[in-house]
Amino acid sequence: MRLALVIGCLLLASGCVLHTRSPSPRPPPPPHRPVAMTYREAVDLGFNQCRSRGYECRLKDADRKGRDVWRVKFHASTRRAKGHLHLDFDAYSRSLLRVDEKVKARRHDWDDDDDDDRRGRGRGKKKGHARRDD
Repeated sequence: MRLALVIGCLLLASGCVLHTRSPSPRPPPPPHRPVAMTYREAVDLGFNQCRSRGYECRLKDADRKGRDVWRVKFHASTRRAKGHLHLDFDAYSRSLLRVDEKVKARRHDWDDDDDDDRRGRGRGKKKGHARRDD
């Protein structure tokens, strides 16, 4: 009887040991959702694009169109040209979607009398130019 009791205890103890397991692994967390760009991030990306094109840039406006697109607008200029640059960025991937670049050369009136005028404006007709100056 003692032998049966010892064997029973051993089987019972071994059964307890076999059935104890570590907790099951937790399921992996779901992939995190991409975070949309902030206003500051959109403006910084726009300034980088504007400067990479060789312009001096002044921010005109930046706003979000719908849920997915940031539109950033700049006054763009160089020594000889001025205009605007509008950029559209994907709010989540941060990729450049569209560029509207309208920067044109500044117009100067041509007049051979005043080549030294720094503003580039001559004294042509209807600008105070007298006949005797010809």
